[in-house]
Amino acid sequence: MADERAAILAEVAEQLVSARVSDGLDLERAAELANIDPERLAAAEAGELALTEAELQRLADEYGVGLTAFFGGRVTPVAYLFGA
Repeated sequence: MADERAAILAEVAEQLVSARVSDGLDLERAAELANIDPERLAAAEAGELALTEAELQRLADEYGVGLTAFFGGRVTPVAYLFGA
C-alpha cells in the first residue's frame, strides 16, 4: 500500500502544479487564496504530503476545477486521505 500511496501523492502533486500554473498563480498566491500554509502546499506539490480534502476543495475552487481533477477524474482515493 505504501507504493500505491506514493504513486497517488505523485499524481496529485503533478495535477496540483498543473492546475496552479494553468491558473497563472505562483505558489504563495495560491496558498494565500486557498488559506493553506505555503509550506504545506509546496510539500504537497512535491509529493511529500497529502492535503486534507477541505484544502484540496479550496484549491479546486480557486483553480476553477472539480476536486476529482487532482485524481485523474476519479473519486478521492482513501489511500490519499488516510495513508491506507
